[in-house]
Amino acid sequence: MSSLSSSVLVGREPERDLLTSAVRSAGEGRGSSVFVLGEPGIGKSRLVEEAADAAVRAGLRVLRGRAASAGRAVPLRPLAEAVFSGLRGEGAPADGDLGPYEPLLSRLCGLAPQDGAPLVGYAEAVLRLLGTLGRSGGCVLVLEDLHDADADTLTIVDYLTDNLPGQRAVLLATLRGGPGPALDLAEAAAFRRTARTLRLARFGPAHTAELAARCLGHGDAGHVPAAVLDRLHAVSEGVPFVVEELLTAMVDSGDLVQRKGDGWTVTGSLNAHVPATVAAAVLQRVDHLEPPGVALLEAAAVLGRRFPVDIAARVAGLDRATALRQLRYAARAQLVTDGATAEEPGWHTFRHALTADAITHRLLPVERAALCLAAADAIESAGVIESADVIEGVDAARPEPRGAGRPAQRAGEPYGLIGGDSGDDLYRLAAELCVAGGQRARAAVLLTRAGRQAVLRGALLTAVELLDRGLELTSGAADAPPEAVAGLLEELLGTLVLTGDVQRVPELGDRLDDVLTVWGAPPARRAAGFLTRARAAATAQQWEEGLTAVRRARELLGAEPDPASRAALDSVAAHLVLNSRRPDRLESARALAEGAVATAEAVGLPEVSCKALNMLGYCLRPQDLAEAEKVFERLVATAETHALPVWRIRGLLELGVLDRIRTTGTDRLLAARKAAEETGAVLMTAWADMHLAQAHVLRDEHDRALESATRLRTTAHRLRLREVQLIGVGVDAIIAASRGDRQKLQAALHVMESALAGRSAGALWGYADTSVWGWAHGICSLLREEPDRAMAEFTEADQAMRALPSTRGVTGFLGPYLLLRTVRGAAGWAEVDGAVADRLTQVHWDRPFAGWSRAVLLGREGRAAEAAKAAEEALAGTAAIPLARHLCLRLGASAALADGWGQPVEWLRAAEQFFHDRGTTRVSAACRAVLREAGSPVARRREGHDTIPQELRRAGVTAREYEVLRLLGRGLGNQEIAEQLFLSPRTVEKHLASLRNRTDQSGRAALIALARRYADGH
Repeated sequence: MSSLSSSVLVGREPERDLLTSAVRSAGEGRGSSVFVLGEPGIGKSRLVEEAADAAVRAGLRVLRGRAASAGRAVPLRPLAEAVFSGLRGEGAPADGDLGPYEPLLSRLCGLAPQDGAPLVGYAEAVLRLLGTLGRSGGCVLVLEDLHDADADTLTIVDYLTDNLPGQRAVLLATLRGGPGPALDLAEAAAFRRTARTLRLARFGPAHTAELAARCLGHGDAGHVPAAVLDRLHAVSEGVPFVVEELLTAMVDSGDLVQRKGDGWTVTGSLNAHVPATVAAAVLQRVDHLEPPGVALLEAAAVLGRRFPVDIAARVAGLDRATALRQLRYAARAQLVTDGATAEEPGWHTFRHALTADAITHRLLPVERAALCLAAADAIESAGVIESADVIEGVDAARPEPRGAGRPAQRAGEPYGLIGGDSGDDLYRLAAELCVAGGQRARAAVLLTRAGRQAVLRGALLTAVELLDRGLELTSGAADAPPEAVAGLLEELLGTLVLTGDVQRVPELGDRLDDVLTVWGAPPARRAAGFLTRARAAATAQQWEEGLTAVRRARELLGAEPDPASRAALDSVAAHLVLNSRRPDRLESARALAEGAVATAEAVGLPEVSCKALNMLGYCLRPQDLAEAEKVFERLVATAETHALPVWRIRGLLELGVLDRIRTTGTDRLLAARKAAEETGAVLMTAWADMHLAQAHVLRDEHDRALESATRLRTTAHRLRLREVQLIGVGVDAIIAASRGDRQKLQAALHVMESALAGRSAGALWGYADTSVWGWAHGICSLLREEPDRAMAEFTEADQAMRALPSTRGVTGFLGPYLLLRTVRGAAGWAEVDGAVADRLTQVHWDRPFAGWSRAVLLGREGRAAEAAKAAEEALAGTAAIPLARHLCLRLGASAALADGWGQPVEWLRAAEQFFHDRGTTRVSAACRAVLREAGSPVARRREGHDTIPQELRRAGVTAREYEVLRLLGRGLGNQEIAEQLFLSPRTVEKHLASLRNRTDQSGRAALIALARRYADGH
């Protein structure tokens, strides 16, 4: 049999030019996405392949992946295939090229265990791979049959469309034009103008004739008999694939014969042997195969366009050698592809989706159902997946996969032919076969396992989709055993908690408990359902609802629950209690966490142990930082021993937070950030940046704080992490407060309040809202020399914090609040020598305020020498926190002046100089006023200082720098500015560098624009 196809692309010149232009633009750094839409057989793949071949010739790297698969969509398959092709052979990224995203690519390809990384982390990893491969000349990512893709793949593709512009990479994707999630994605991206859609139309008569001529080896349709063209026009309706198939059928039947000279002639009735549909044209070639070959293809067709050869052979009753021989015959007939891929040696693909459709549609319904069930039986009997006989109640609760996510292989079975990681695919395939065969309950059990496999691969959205499909099947299956329904609901509930989408959990949880009750399940099984609901409530910050679920679970387990259940419950309960409004929450949460740790360690549950240790550290942190450090060190050690990378990073991060609290040091925070980067834990990297930004603010290192905040915002924006974006806004609020910029502070806090809509920000920050609202409001008011307002704001924050006792001592505002109250006579020895002050001495930022509060009280009692000594001791070790140091001098010096102790004049002069240099002019002016009242000479500031715009003064711009900025705005060069101000050009350049630094401007042009805005009165 012959194979007829055109050697050149016909009728798609404009579309080819568009794709070629997109590829060329990608090579020049103008990346984009193009979605090619159309019905089966319209030529989508051929068009994209032309563009890809042109890209290869132009020196671009091409990565390919296909979403079409056996059964339902396989999680992340097209992207995994594309990534594999990018990591192979010459031109693959070198070690270190991909930085922290290299581990994520390994997980995407199934080469490493999942660790809870967000899906957007994989998306960014793919983007980085495209950027790395396209660094020199560009990169093309080809994704075919996107209509068959899973939800997780579509989410990553959506991310790529938004981030490819500006990259040296282009996405070319094919999909059918019918309704579905893939089309919705393409149209939404086109609406945002981040992608283009290219819909292929059917050929008209002219292009159909040209294609026919090309297939028959001619460039002129005049060589094709008119009867042939008429038949093609009537039957193909302009679909290129159908044209090729019909021509092949005509030639193979002998009705169309090539003349000895030139051209072709019709020797028979074209209608006699060529059916009226392309399906019949395909089937004609199928029927030319030997009977074993026909049986093999019929069995393969019910498996899908992509099929495992061994399974098809079992269904057809063929041995391996016979199946492979018949497969070769089918390949020569252009019914299947020539061979399998290197990654999946046992899988083959029909040449076109229409081929498999034609074969299955010929089968009678009863034949098709029988083949489907036979295929499902073959899959299970091959040992590739566990038998679905769990429907009998063996382990429907939550059967775990064998080994590390890969099923066991039976002795003698050709597992290698099927392919290394195909078990995941076959769960879905077997389920769909059971649906087609009318066994819906059996299919639901298999989809439960398919969902679990998707979770193990990190494809959480796909897992939810598969489990929802299983739930749909059980609702219509009268024979669905309650234990199978319960297992599916349990898997779905657990997956929803992992995704953070917990709105459905209460309704599904009630449904699960009803099923378990009717079934008569053991109490421990029902308790596990309530444990899942408790975890969901913790995710949703519904503390009391979660505790109610814990209570129900305990009631079911009785007075002596099994140790594993008790440890899991205590760990979750500690989380819920700690965040509740209960007055004894700190002590109760600590007791629960300690019990969970002891039990988990005793029965060997390392992950539960890590969770409980984390909560125990939170409980200890407000009371004893040293004890909290020991617990977090245990957490790190446990995680390292049991290979739990996320928990290890979490422990390292908490140790870094303790350093920020005790010393405002950043070494361990930087180490935690590095570990997160190396592991690909992008969310933890963002958390580390948040804590680093806070540390730098406390150290009055604005540039470094802004650098960390910028990294945090960039990560949150690119990865679409909404809560991390809000954390970034909170960091912006703290930075604005440290500059005394109330306008920016209020704007940031307004964004957070609107986004949270009444919810507590505590869950975002890991501790109370006072970390943002209390510190930021009060410190901003102090830096604006508004002590009354600061007092009111600190008081409000203190009242809020007293309802959240677990946060006391680590919020950062209690030190300034104590000193302000002491200076005003509102706090005495009971507080300064009390437990609160003891906790403040453990916190680096708060420590000098506590010491100065003591000095003020000593001075007020006339104990001048003791007061002066206490003040100087309080300043020890404050070089790293100059803002705290000089706020102490500003607040305490007035009391020293009034009571006659210490060196208030020197203190005020030091504070005035500090606040003047940092641009906090209101405080420096207040210091000068106090000095004048004390009769002390005041430093004379450069003339023109008061003419500096307020925003620039707050940024620390000096009078001389403002003079340089104004002349720059008039268009003067450095030499001219130097001559005007009697400076050297080098000094002018230093002033310009300082201006760029203080005003956050990127270069000279930005400074000129800034100067002109102020010149215009803005």
